[in-house]
Amino acid sequence: MVTATQTTQIRIRVPAKRMRKVQKLFDEMGTDATGAINMFLAQVERNGRLPFDVVAREMPNATTRAAMREADELAKRPAYASKKDFFAALKSK
Repeated sequence: MVTATQTTQIRIRVPAKRMRKVQKLFDEMGTDATGAINMFLAQVERNGRLPFDVVAREMPNATTRAAMREADELAKRPAYASKKDFFAALKSK
């Protein structure tokens, strides 16, 4: 068992609203913030990396931006209520 002399105390700032939410979740999991942070640190120590992927993605991404441009272009085209209206427009050109 780890004794108090074998531990290090850390202090972190966390938004109060977030802390209230996660405390409820930790209670449901049968742990607390200290236990959760120790689990996190154990995973970092074991794997030599964060236990989740950290990525920065552009929102929207390139594929979505291309689809949005296509939709904008399609919206500029005329729309017709029926085939009859479509063919009438073709004949009038």
